[in-house]
Amino acid sequence: MRGQEHNELIEQQYKADREKLQKIRLLLARRNREIAVLQRKIDEVPSRAELTQYQKRFVELYNQVAATHKETKQFFTLYNTLDDKKVYLEKEVNLLNSIHDNFQQAMAATASRDQFLRQMEQIVEGIKQNRMKLEKKKQENKMRRDQLNDEYLELLEKQRLYFKTVKEFKEECHINEMLLTKMRTKGAS
Repeated sequence: MRGQEHNELIEQQYKADREKLQKIRLLLARRNREIAVLQRKIDEVPSRAELTQYQKRFVELYNQVAATHKETKQFFTLYNTLDDKKVYLEKEVNLLNSIHDNFQQAMAATASRDQFLRQMEQIVEGIKQNRMKLEKKKQENKMRRDQLNDEYLELLEKQRLYFKTVKEFKEECHINEMLLTKMRTKGAS
């Protein structure tokens, strides 16, 4: 009997230990899943090196887009300038053709000659007014350019200050990391 009681006791102990082992395995599996979820979350957060690399790439892309934009603006300006020049040259050609066509008829009679001269004076006056308008527009554009250049210089100064501040911040972060590492090593020992 005693052997059978002993076997039953061992069997009960075995079953209890087996159930306990099963519960521990379930707890371990749950913990492993939690750890895996947390590990994925940690992996989703970019490291400082990755952030620095992203920042550098964004700056490169920004500079590339800015250069393309500047080039495109220059082409638009060139096109508009050439188009304006073409319009003025067409007007000039039309005016010269009109003068040429009407000159012979105007010189034939005194009244038509006087009328032709008055028209020529009006044309010259119109040209002077157009020239004054263009000079005024040129001055306004020059003032606007100077104003934008001043703003650009201010922005360059702000950018320089920004990069200086970022550099100082990185240096301070590096110092902070070194101090934290020293504290951890002292705390561990």
